[in-house]
Amino acid sequence: MSIQSSPSLLPEGGATLHDQATPPACPVFPTVKPDNWPEGMQAIADLIVASHFPMFIAWGPELRLFYNDAYAELLGDKHPAAMGQPFPLVRPELWPQLQPYVLEAMAGRPVQFDNAQLELLRNDRIERRYFSASIAPVRHHGDLIGIYFVLSETTARVLAEQRHAFQTRLGETLRPLLDAVQIMEAASSLTGQHLGAGRVGYGEIDVAARTVSVDRDWTDGSIASLAGQSRPLAIFGPAINAQLRHGRTLVLDDIAQDPRAAPYAAGYAGIGVRSMIIVPLIEQGHLAAIFYLHEQQPRHWSDEEVALAEDVARHTREAVRRARVEESLRDEKRVLEMLNRTGQVLASTLDLNTLLQAITDAATELAGARFGGFFYNAQDERGDRLHLYTLSGASREDFEQLGQPRPTELLRPTFQGEAPVRSKDIARDPRYAALGPGSGMPQGHLAVRSYLAVPVVSRSGEVLGGLLFGHPDPGVFTERTERIIAGVAAQAAIAMDNARLYDVAQKSALERDSLLQSERAARVQAERLSHTKDEFLAMLAHELRNPLAPISSSASLLSMQFKDEPRIRQASTIISRQVRHMSRLIDDLLDVSRVTRGLVKLKLGIIDFRDIVSGALDQARPLVAEKGHEVEVTLPPHPVWVRGDQTRLVQSVANILNNAAKYTPRAGRIALSLHALDGKMRLTVSDNGSGMPAELLPNVFDLFTQGARTLARSQGGLGLGLTLVKRLVELHEGEVSAHSDGVGQGSRFTLTLSCVDAAGDTSGAAAAPEEGASAPLARPLRLVLVDDNADAADSLSMLLNVQGYRTAVEYDARSALRRARAERPDAMLVDIGLPDIDGYQLAGQLRAMPEMQGTVLVAITGYGQARDRERAIEAGFAHHLVKPVDMTALVRILESVGAAAARAQAPASAA
Repeated sequence: MSIQSSPSLLPEGGATLHDQATPPACPVFPTVKPDNWPEGMQAIADLIVASHFPMFIAWGPELRLFYNDAYAELLGDKHPAAMGQPFPLVRPELWPQLQPYVLEAMAGRPVQFDNAQLELLRNDRIERRYFSASIAPVRHHGDLIGIYFVLSETTARVLAEQRHAFQTRLGETLRPLLDAVQIMEAASSLTGQHLGAGRVGYGEIDVAARTVSVDRDWTDGSIASLAGQSRPLAIFGPAINAQLRHGRTLVLDDIAQDPRAAPYAAGYAGIGVRSMIIVPLIEQGHLAAIFYLHEQQPRHWSDEEVALAEDVARHTREAVRRARVEESLRDEKRVLEMLNRTGQVLASTLDLNTLLQAITDAATELAGARFGGFFYNAQDERGDRLHLYTLSGASREDFEQLGQPRPTELLRPTFQGEAPVRSKDIARDPRYAALGPGSGMPQGHLAVRSYLAVPVVSRSGEVLGGLLFGHPDPGVFTERTERIIAGVAAQAAIAMDNARLYDVAQKSALERDSLLQSERAARVQAERLSHTKDEFLAMLAHELRNPLAPISSSASLLSMQFKDEPRIRQASTIISRQVRHMSRLIDDLLDVSRVTRGLVKLKLGIIDFRDIVSGALDQARPLVAEKGHEVEVTLPPHPVWVRGDQTRLVQSVANILNNAAKYTPRAGRIALSLHALDGKMRLTVSDNGSGMPAELLPNVFDLFTQGARTLARSQGGLGLGLTLVKRLVELHEGEVSAHSDGVGQGSRFTLTLSCVDAAGDTSGAAAAPEEGASAPLARPLRLVLVDDNADAADSLSMLLNVQGYRTAVEYDARSALRRARAERPDAMLVDIGLPDIDGYQLAGQLRAMPEMQGTVLVAITGYGQARDRERAIEAGFAHHLVKPVDMTALVRILESVGAAAARAQAPASAA
């Protein structure tokens, strides 16, 4: 490279710096040593030598260098030879970029630049670093004799700012994405463009096959994409594979020069890469995925670039995991709904044709198959077996020309009741290839690459047939698919068993009871809830709270805004009543889930059971009043002491009362009677309602059990209340039972607990009287609502505005912090599940701000478990409310906030 100097930097004759064999002598100070320099120059030289910042003088027409140790560090192996050499020759890689600034300084005008990116050649390697610099002219007796450079490296700060901005953009980009492949593509694209890499991608590891597969990647156009490809991990070499399996990031500046990778250069060349970063992602002790950056040429990867790649990898993995969990939950919901529909068919008919067609259709959809069929393993009048019974996704004509299935290695295990047979690609399956020439797919057979066959085996061990599925694409059926279809096959076996048992029962009245019991036992076993379903129901109940919050707020707002409009007020009342009903259902669903998983912890104390009855009557009063029932209560005149959790006992008695009110016709009668005798207390709740048939009584406390009801389902409910009562009473070591003389004869529930001798020490000092009422607050309360659910936040804000409060709404924590600093609100209503930082962290930051010490924090969230309340209080919240918000409770809290603010205002007014 020939660097041409400006005419003002050349000696006489106009030769370039490269044309000079030896530099001409400087007329002012001929040596690089400052001993004989002018006094002013010596002072600058002394300053340079003493400074810890990189500094240098470029003196004379050739800009020869005199620099300090700090600048020598930037020169690397060019030091000490660079001392006294022309700056353009020492720094040819920087000269085109710095020449305009140098010319400006040589013209006698000081210049500077800030945070400029410079690509330094140091120790034979390009380093990208950021500098701010001041360049000043140096004069002697009025003549300009050189320039004075002062450098300040800003690499760390600039990279930190860039990294923060990039991570913010990455989070904003990935957060709304629901598809895992889109997340991989977006993360790769942003990283590649930010770091200027040739190719960036996300690969997932198949531990069994020892391969890495790339769904989607990004390239700058200079290197081919790897999207849709799978490659063996062996191409990286054993040393590198071992490093990745141990979770250590791999950085290769030049594969050809690295002893671990050089022997496998051919493998790297196959993907067109010479330099790379690979970030391993470990899950449960195994290498699960990699995030990679590739270059076609050698490249030095800085520590900052490696750290950024590791951050992006972790962020991407979490986003991919979140997307797949959500996808899995959606898929689980679909599977549960399909299995529920199949179960309903099982419960509604014993017709074999209807049952098997429904099971075949459901299994084909669940498997994601293009077509499926059920083959019946039974002899016809000719003694033939394996008859095609039902089809889904294909017509019977497609099979008629093929004849009966042959007992090959692929079909034989199915119809002999062995393990399921699954093939990712039947055309490459060795069991298929082993059939020999001429034994492939029959002419005209439906296109099949993915294949799955599951035997249907009765409880007696008899092979009833098989469910067979196919798809023209490879890799459709997974291990999870096989487990689901195995469950469907079990249902098919139960259905066929029940149908045959029913036929036998029709012929023999003597065996009918036994066969019906077997059918009932099989049905109960098929419909039993699993632990997974408990987890799903708990999650579903929590998610249902969020939409109820804006519905409830909007209904209250309508009622207040249009209180003179009867129809609108009536509609608002209906909405509010149904929201409360839905909230009770969600609470019961969550409580049943927690109780069945053993997560309920009782807060035991000595309590008077008469208070329990009173509390339960208060809770049940809205439903009782709505139905116009008469309630008769008989309580003893003396306390009935028990040891228990007051909240849970009130809930249990209220559930019994609600059950009585619900199933008693309008204007009915409900009686409560509490007695204590022989160390036991007994509460009896009786009604003159619909009663129960005898066959329902043994199972009335089982989960989801309800009496017969019409298609209108006018009574509502999920069959959870009595289950919850039984579980909670048993936790108190008590008993609960039900009795009815029959349908239309009413019901009677009896709850029994052990009594204790006394209520403990209740003689504590009386509460101190409240201070006298202070003057009302002279201004409306200032409230800030923080919730990423815009509907919930906006509707609650409007409702509070109508009630005279001054509200502001923010949808993320960082905006809420800015608002809090600016306005110092009286109270903040904060959702826990915020997008940037959660509500617990936000509360901690607010509590750490001195100006926010007087602000009351109220958690408003869909998380309503006891541990959630405790965690909210620990984080700094004063109150914890569950969505949909109980406006009575919220207004009571805000009134106390207003009263406290008024009391604080009084001394200030007096002063």
